[in-house]
Amino acid sequence: MSASQGRWLAGAVIVLAAFAAYVNTFEGEWVWDDASSVLLHRNVQDPGRFFQLFREDQHAFGRGQGNFYRPLVSASFMLDYAVTGGPSPAEIETAGRPPLGLPTVVFHFSNLLWHTAAALLLYLLLLRAGAPISAAILAGLIFAAHPLHTEAVAYISGRADMMSAAFMFAGMILALTPRTGGPRWAAWCGSLACFAAALMSKESSLIYPVLLGILLAAAWLQQRQAVGGGDKGGIVPRLLPLIGAVLLLVIYVALRSTVLRFAASGATAAAPLGQRLQETGQAFALYLHLLFWPTGLHMERTLDGIPGWLGPLGWALLVGIVLCALAAISSRKYRIAAGLAWFLAAWAPISGIFPLNAPMAEHWMYVPMAGFWWAVGEGLVLACDRPRLRWMPLMLAGAACVLLVALTVQRNRDWHDDERLFVSTLEKNPNSVRVHYNLAVTYEDILKNYAGARRHYEAILRLQGQEGSAKPPRPATVAEGELRLALGHVLEKTGNPAAAAEQFQKLLNVKSNAEPGMALEAAMGFGRCFLAMGDWPSATQLFAQVVKKASGAGPEVQRLLAGAPFSNDF
Repeated sequence: MSASQGRWLAGAVIVLAAFAAYVNTFEGEWVWDDASSVLLHRNVQDPGRFFQLFREDQHAFGRGQGNFYRPLVSASFMLDYAVTGGPSPAEIETAGRPPLGLPTVVFHFSNLLWHTAAALLLYLLLLRAGAPISAAILAGLIFAAHPLHTEAVAYISGRADMMSAAFMFAGMILALTPRTGGPRWAAWCGSLACFAAALMSKESSLIYPVLLGILLAAAWLQQRQAVGGGDKGGIVPRLLPLIGAVLLLVIYVALRSTVLRFAASGATAAAPLGQRLQETGQAFALYLHLLFWPTGLHMERTLDGIPGWLGPLGWALLVGIVLCALAAISSRKYRIAAGLAWFLAAWAPISGIFPLNAPMAEHWMYVPMAGFWWAVGEGLVLACDRPRLRWMPLMLAGAACVLLVALTVQRNRDWHDDERLFVSTLEKNPNSVRVHYNLAVTYEDILKNYAGARRHYEAILRLQGQEGSAKPPRPATVAEGELRLALGHVLEKTGNPAAAAEQFQKLLNVKSNAEPGMALEAAMGFGRCFLAMGDWPSATQLFAQVVKKASGAGPEVQRLLAGAPFSNDF
């Protein structure tokens, strides 16, 4: 078999590994933010609004205004929606409800294609960077099959990670086009176009110039070593794609800070520096553990209950990786150093040193992982540089791929539907307020399991210290008034008007949370409970006060009070 045929065969194996790992996602349903990304997004549902996608937040039709500028992701959803044959916004408005029954298979197939493209482009990028084919295959296979990517691939709205990575990898391939022969300038312009596409897919693509700089430096050093140091001036022409990327980044940041800024920054308040450093070490150690042994995965990772000694261990491991990179440079193993530098550079923005909305997330490792396994693959090839051991990296890659595919297939099942996702997450993190809330809403609005919704609304009140005790109470991330109102509604639906009335009354007593609209809704619910309990006088008195303060409630009050009581004891 020729070298060219071997490279093609290796690429086919990577594609096969990606499909084997994620083909069972095709049966998955709409989960989590898929509603705001597709089912509620009127512009995604209307091809005539294509250009509007480039002027708005990705979740413009979700709960509240966000600041996610990802128009190419929305455009890909628009294409999938059209292929699926989803109803138009006018038809949805006529039906009075979002198209919850819309098939998801096309969307999941597109996700798998993007992930496969990212894995294949990573393999080609490493070959372009001069990596041995065994190292490129190992990195590509593990990247294709690793269960840490489940949050991106099995989750329709997670497509941004894959599109961003695919465009970045393609851009770096074009930027590394040899200086002699071929349409060099066209390739460099194409690399800028890919970077622009990556930026319009996910904000984390900002790291692209750093990664490109690492690859260009490694390629230059590698060539200097090959020609005995005679290419000292060759770095300048190589910098042109990097200079263009930096200029494009400046333009992007300027636009995102002005005309494309849709909401204030959502960054959380910074914890004390000492705490952030401790948590950064803990998260780094956990990330390394998950890279090698990805079990117990879930979407709501926190550092609660994580041993304190893991922080210093994480920093020790970080220092160890830095020392390995320096040693690789000293011994002129520039590609190993480049892979480690890629890993650390891509990890730094999500390390926790800078304030984030979570201490760690599995899908954040989508791009950093590529550099890590590149370095590991290069190291294994170097360690097995003997005739009898040269097949060892490929054998290890195959064994690891089989194990990872099995773990990924199992993990994909957790993302089948909202209930399964949130239940599996609470099994591993039972104190997550956000997941309790999402599960409660799923039970109330979709599954009509009002008893289940009640349990999780009450759990949030306990966790936040607003009902019973929590040691220590969690920060109040869900307003108490909103919880009381939702809990009152589900208690009404379960036929418990007395308990519902208690929740409505508590909401009205919490003045700071009783916004006008919320207070009106609570008062109406309170009145309905009086009627359900047969207390006609209290109901009519309360409704009279409601109409006095909000005349628009009059028609609904008249409907509730239609007809007269049969007796004074009604």
